[in-house]
Amino acid sequence: MTRLHIAMRHRQRGLSLIELMVGLTLGLLLLTALGSLYFSTTRSRSEFSNSAEQVENGRYVLDTLGREIELAGFFGAASVTSGATVAGPAACATTPDALGFASSPATVPLAVQGYAPGTALPCLPGLAPTSEVLVIRRVSTTPTTTPITGQAYMQVSFCANDATSFVFGASAPAFTMRTKACDAATPTVLRQAVVRIFYLAACDVCSGNGDGVPTLKMAELIGGAFQVSSMAQGIQDMHLSYGVDLDNNGSADCYVSDPGANNQAICASAPAYDWTVAALTNWQNVTSVRINILARAQRTSLGWTDSRTYDLGRPTASGPFNDGFKRHVYARVARLANVAGRRE
Repeated sequence: MTRLHIAMRHRQRGLSLIELMVGLTLGLLLLTALGSLYFSTTRSRSEFSNSAEQVENGRYVLDTLGREIELAGFFGAASVTSGATVAGPAACATTPDALGFASSPATVPLAVQGYAPGTALPCLPGLAPTSEVLVIRRVSTTPTTTPITGQAYMQVSFCANDATSFVFGASAPAFTMRTKACDAATPTVLRQAVVRIFYLAACDVCSGNGDGVPTLKMAELIGGAFQVSSMAQGIQDMHLSYGVDLDNNGSADCYVSDPGANNQAICASAPAYDWTVAALTNWQNVTSVRINILARAQRTSLGWTDSRTYDLGRPTASGPFNDGFKRHVYARVARLANVAGRRE
């Protein structure tokens, strides 16, 4: 065997044990770094999604409640409420004659009405014992000419010769209100009665033991019965403050939790206002609502313990909850344009 062959055989030798161990160690270090990066990225993406859902739900609730409050008290025409008596029907009323409308004398229901935690309302399944309740009343902004059987409607008169300013009910033959032309062949449009109740439940899907996800729900009067739907998951707490117009100029002068109570000590800026009048009168003077929402993330965050307290405008703060869910407070003020606008 020549020296050339010997040299070639030396060059074809495999890795030594030390070289193999060094290579394996470097590979393991690289895999560990890549695994750590993947875990960190996945965790960050999950946290971002968790926070995004919380923000989306909180803002969606503010927008939805704000829009509903702004539309509250819309009864087809401003002339309807001029000089009309205001009624405070039961929250769970379903029949047309119990919804607070009457044509003689002209009567319309409260635009908004709130109920304190612990109020028994059988039309709200799963109502959390600590939940406040908000009732919105109005008629639809979309008119129709063909009534649906069993659904209550309001028809406003624009003819000076009609005996009443409007009719309300679920009977098609009763809808005889006319337009400005006073032509019986062309009656005015119908507007469906809208009653929507917002409240918190301890579960989204409440069958069995429930899923334990706090949820804002809405009960809507449709076809003579309340139908409940989930609006947003993770809404753990809600506090509503009602802005009362004490000098009849359309602007809220004082925010209180219960306009039906005597709030003279809280609203001392207008000493001439008599808080001892009927609770219905005080509710009638509500021109805005301050909404405070506590939204909770859908999933817990690794290594997080929520030891914070949250100010929702009550005398006492909410929390601490001492769990792994992240939370945030969302707030806005919504104006009852159909109530405040007439006073300006």
